[in-house]
Amino acid sequence: MTFKELLNCVKFEDVAPHIVKMYPDMKNSLGWFNLHFDMLRHLPPVVHEDANDKVCHITLRNDENGTESYLDAFPMEGDYWEHSLTKEIIVDSDVKATNEELVACCLWHTSFYGFVEKHLDEKFGEICLGRDSYSYNKVWTMRNYGIIRKYGGTIPTIRELSMSKKQKLTRLTKDNIWYGSNRLNKSKRKRMFRQEFMVHYYERMAHISEFIVQAIPALDNGKNYLTTEQLCGLFQSEKFCSEEIMSFADDNKSGANYLMDIISRYDMVQRMDGIVVCLITGTGHEVLSDDEQRLCNYLAEGRKHSDLMIGVDTSLGNQVIIRYAAYNSKTNII
Repeated sequence: MTFKELLNCVKFEDVAPHIVKMYPDMKNSLGWFNLHFDMLRHLPPVVHEDANDKVCHITLRNDENGTESYLDAFPMEGDYWEHSLTKEIIVDSDVKATNEELVACCLWHTSFYGFVEKHLDEKFGEICLGRDSYSYNKVWTMRNYGIIRKYGGTIPTIRELSMSKKQKLTRLTKDNIWYGSNRLNKSKRKRMFRQEFMVHYYERMAHISEFIVQAIPALDNGKNYLTTEQLCGLFQSEKFCSEEIMSFADDNKSGANYLMDIISRYDMVQRMDGIVVCLITGTGHEVLSDDEQRLCNYLAEGRKHSDLMIGVDTSLGNQVIIRYAAYNSKTNII
């Protein structure tokens, strides 16, 4: 049986309890595992000759203490997903596991570097540019700044950030900086402190600016009331997080309804004071469908501030994408 055939033998709701049991620290990532599961089911299997292997062995391994055994799937992580689907699943004779347990084990390995394509792009982008320094986020941020300014946005300087945000960045720097065992003079310590401060500064600004850049195409839609300059208010947020979530609904099924089900079931969107949502659909229409409206209402529910943008990507078909930025702020910054 291939991995693709194994996936088609089970339902995710029957796999989920085994993920939690086998990998307790993944309990809060079940929504992403569900998306990963459905994405794999939609992918066509494709053999890659330069991949690790054509089979995947399911074995029992002992933990570091030698007191407990756990399932292992090898080789699986790091391969092209479409190739992993073609792998023949070979289960060792001493393994007594259900199909659901086998799938849970395989999903942990296939999602090791990311649950969806976007996660892989971000992960390996960091590796290629060197995440040990702040070069990756600095390059990313500077590129985004240029685009934002081109479309009329204003980037605050460090001095223009709120006092509370500068204090939080300073505390974060103090918590993470290490001066080494050698004694350093004041000048060198100040330089090292600033370098560490800028690491955290660019990490924050990279994520906020990336959300704004991704939202800019939707701003050209005549139905949207927001501007690039208004979105730049996110730079003044006290706390910020953003994410992109795409549906993997079956053919002729509603992508919006699919996302509504998974996001609400697994509480995938952080609860903060405000949210900006960019809903990307496969077709343009004057009025949101009932499923789309229900999804947007759910995302805005219980928040002090909420804003919505609508975009169109005809390649999506029946699927939808939500890109959201959730934030905390004492005032309405948008």
